[in-house]
Amino acid sequence: MKAPLYNEILDICQLIANASTKGDEDARSDACKSLQKLCATNQGSPKDHPLQWEALADFTEEGDLAMDIYEIALVSAEKLKLPTFTASIYLAMAQRQQEFEETEKAVEFAKKADAAGENIDNEELKQEIKAFLTNL
Repeated sequence: MKAPLYNEILDICQLIANASTKGDEDARSDACKSLQKLCATNQGSPKDHPLQWEALADFTEEGDLAMDIYEIALVSAEKLKLPTFTASIYLAMAQRQQEFEETEKAVEFAKKADAAGENIDNEELKQEIKAFLTNL
């Protein structure tokens, strides 16, 4: 991923986080819309990247919609052959399912995260996946 896109995603996520911390729903909504626009603009283009989709899903409050966005992120990660993102997205999906109290689905996604994480270098992510599976 090129630095300008990464920085743009990071900046928008920081705006969302800051607005959430302050309880400023208008600013949070505006920043989320900016992230949605960025994703829509980049979708299917050379700038399409799973990081933007995973971030959008993470900040999407409506659970079913978030899961749909994670699916888009997975397609992008698999298309670009980015197993670290694939593992991270599956873990996020597992965590969201746990929030829904859908333990069986959470385990299913966590196992997919674990399988995707077998060939990555990110030891921190691997440990997070293992810990999540252990705590289910």
